[in-house]
Amino acid sequence: MIFLLSTLLLLQRVTCTLPPGHGKPLGEHNELKTPAAEEDYTKLTSQYFYERYVRTRTPVILRGLAKTFPAFDLWTDQYLVDNFGDLEVRLEAKTEKQSYTPVGEAGLGRASISEFFRRYKTDNMYCVSEVPGPMYKDLQLPAIMNCGSMKNSLVEMNLWINSGGAKSIIHKDAHNQLNCLLAGSKDWIFINNTYNDWIYQAEEIDGDQGGFSLVNPDKVNYITFPLFDKIPWEYATVHAGDCLYLPPRYYHRVKSTDRNFAVSFLFGTQSEFQMGPECGTPTTSSPLTEVPIQWKYPGTGMMSMGNSDPAGIKEWFIDMFLEMTDGDATDNVPMEDYLEFVIEDEGVIPYMKELFHKLLIEDRVFGDSEFVDRNLFDLVPEEVWREITVAQSYDPSNDPNNEYFHITKDDVVYLLKDATYFGAVNSDQFLEAYSRLGGSLRVARELFAKLTTDGTTVSWYDIRDKDEVFDVYGQVHDRGDEEMFTRNEEVRRIAEAELTQSIVEGKSEL
Repeated sequence: MIFLLSTLLLLQRVTCTLPPGHGKPLGEHNELKTPAAEEDYTKLTSQYFYERYVRTRTPVILRGLAKTFPAFDLWTDQYLVDNFGDLEVRLEAKTEKQSYTPVGEAGLGRASISEFFRRYKTDNMYCVSEVPGPMYKDLQLPAIMNCGSMKNSLVEMNLWINSGGAKSIIHKDAHNQLNCLLAGSKDWIFINNTYNDWIYQAEEIDGDQGGFSLVNPDKVNYITFPLFDKIPWEYATVHAGDCLYLPPRYYHRVKSTDRNFAVSFLFGTQSEFQMGPECGTPTTSSPLTEVPIQWKYPGTGMMSMGNSDPAGIKEWFIDMFLEMTDGDATDNVPMEDYLEFVIEDEGVIPYMKELFHKLLIEDRVFGDSEFVDRNLFDLVPEEVWREITVAQSYDPSNDPNNEYFHITKDDVVYLLKDATYFGAVNSDQFLEAYSRLGGSLRVARELFAKLTTDGTTVSWYDIRDKDEVFDVYGQVHDRGDEEMFTRNEEVRRIAEAELTQSIVEGKSEL
């Protein structure tokens, strides 16, 4: 009874001391808000845009800039189906970080543009994809980016399409980005990453680059996350035809209530670009087909969405070298010691250790020199940095065979054993059974073709003893997710325990 009374008194005290925004959605959680900056893009030079916003890492809304793209007038649902219907896009659920992944005919999390537009208004699916290369013809690199080293810094082009009701978590991205809305509207909330210590960042593989907050933006909890109430924030509503510049690693939350299309220009992770004297006068835009882009997606096959910038990977290897030499760029270290230092770094997770061991030690992509000096990194060919980046950045959701990571071998075999229990099944029956696993039509057809012996049916005799066919299922891509989940739960537990203790001691500042 005493314990119960103490608990009730503690809960009452917690309730009395919580800020008024407790339990409310982001945007109503506190009053520390200011509107984001806005500029008339027609009056900006590349130099001004760079000096005022990119270099200082300040978000800005550029009203009407996207209206200069041919896509603004051309990209209706029907136009995209008629001109690009056979190209494939990547799918996610409308709410970010949901465990559900939409299934398309082309694969788990993959659909043709035709299928996507046939289903997106009724199904829980959101196109979050790289822009297929053939669609570049309708886009332009804006004049404010088309100068100096900035015009050659594009990393990738992303495409966002949904029918409304989509929302993200509070997260940050690695790159500078210019997000341009071609249809609909989006509500943005921004939080400067200088408040990183108060935002309760979850641990992720890309560490300081990307990441997300553990705070639920639909219902902010100040019991678990008390410091979040201290953070000022900016807001903006972006309408069709507007573009938003968002600096790298700047926390944000995005919501859309209506049908919307957007494209995003991702360029570099740095804040310093080389801008010549010509950048101080008005420049013109360039067709995107004429602009160099680090990672391009042809419209089918493997995507590279979220791949790191090879220049950033190179800088990391250089930083590791400088850490060994105490910052002395003129020094050198034994190659064997350097490679061991890189592979055993605490930030290198298990699958990357295996990757680095293969590339650096077995394949010796850095050459056969006995020593490493600063100049070595500049002598390593660009294609080697790309090779390291591609391997390091691999994400199953970019793979058209993504479902091999989500469906196990036993699941497939047991399901098909059950389906053929009373006899052989035809193609339609086989496809229907496979769909119950959450698999795609394309992979089901490929599996049927590998199993059938008569071309029209599959029986248990066709399935048994076919390990080589089913071994592709149940693949594991160990990015350390389980360990990170445990550590993120520990962040929640510690935050809540510290607050409870501060209330017991009468020290809470809430």
